[in-house]
Amino acid sequence: MPPTKALLVSELFPPAVGGSAVLFDGIYSRLRGADVFVLTDGPATGRPAPPERRGTVTVMKRPLATRRWGVMDPKGLWQHVRLAAQLRRLTARRQSVVHCARALPEGVAAMLAQSFGGPPYVCWAHGEDIASALTSRELTWLARRVYLGATAALANSRNTAAMLAALGVPPSKILVVYPAVDADRFHPGVDGSHVRQRYAGCDDVMLLSVGRLQRRKGHDVAIRAIASLREELPNVRYVIAGDGEERARLERLAIDEGVQDRVFFAGTIADDDLPAYYAACDVFLLPNRVDDGDIEGFGIVFLEAAASGKPAIGGDSGGVPEAVERDVTGLLVDGASVDAVTAAVRHLATSRPCRERLGRAGRARAQRSFSWQRAAATISDLQRRVAIDR
Repeated sequence: MPPTKALLVSELFPPAVGGSAVLFDGIYSRLRGADVFVLTDGPATGRPAPPERRGTVTVMKRPLATRRWGVMDPKGLWQHVRLAAQLRRLTARRQSVVHCARALPEGVAAMLAQSFGGPPYVCWAHGEDIASALTSRELTWLARRVYLGATAALANSRNTAAMLAALGVPPSKILVVYPAVDADRFHPGVDGSHVRQRYAGCDDVMLLSVGRLQRRKGHDVAIRAIASLREELPNVRYVIAGDGEERARLERLAIDEGVQDRVFFAGTIADDDLPAYYAACDVFLLPNRVDDGDIEGFGIVFLEAAASGKPAIGGDSGGVPEAVERDVTGLLVDGASVDAVTAAVRHLATSRPCRERLGRAGRARAQRSFSWQRAAATISDLQRRVAIDR
């Protein structure tokens, strides 16, 4: 049988940063038995940019980014129809399956294309995207229709799978596919000395967060925890890698709490430099919480820390308890509680044996259970089955 065509439609794909970009690159660059094409966001230039080859994937860039997710707005509906027409053209000559990064907005176009004779589609769910849809009657209805029309709904955790089920998606359609980590790239042997020298001394305890600066990530609670330990543990340093809408507020908070000399904002880190940051730290800290319905669907960064042999402190919400094994690879806490985060930081900062034990267990678990090859094999099998049944 000749290779089928897998067309991933995603606003985010490398070199864009973020967990979704890492997820899709990690899986679709390893897909087997299919020619993989990615339709992702690009600037509006008037003429479509020529396809680019990225490893085993052909990347096509078109303007995709939009906040008009619904169909009641004529401009939003027109954007969906226009993208649906593009999907029809891109999948006209081959046994194809469209893979949607989200129900909204990418899945709406795939659903419309299918209704007019286009290919079948499968649709990812990440947790926070479902939470966003639930803030609107129209978007809730639309997301449900997209998932019901899909051949499969791909959940990044059991927690997200439960959210899909609550949305009315039949369990038979739901497939849990965990994100993964490249344990050959993130590992304890990486040289992080140059990062360490920049932020912390040899006797300091360096905490690290990696991720977009959003309220649900819990950076503010972490800063307050560092402040509460200022006198007790003067050797604690906290490095925040990432950027986002919360940065200015967090920088002010560090000054207000008197810890601007212990909290460092590293900004966006180049992908090639990330392993060194994990290697430099002693503890990975991201006390995420539910913020007005916004949740952490899983958290690839916890796997990257684990593969690097570092213990984690994560919030006990969303899909994080599936990324961090409680008291085995890290500590799970109430991410809304400064006292709980403070206690966890104190515990790990004062116990090197505990840090080493959790770090070793995290590394072993990442290697054993969270490989990209395993995740890609699941999607490769799904692609084959959907294309054959077409």
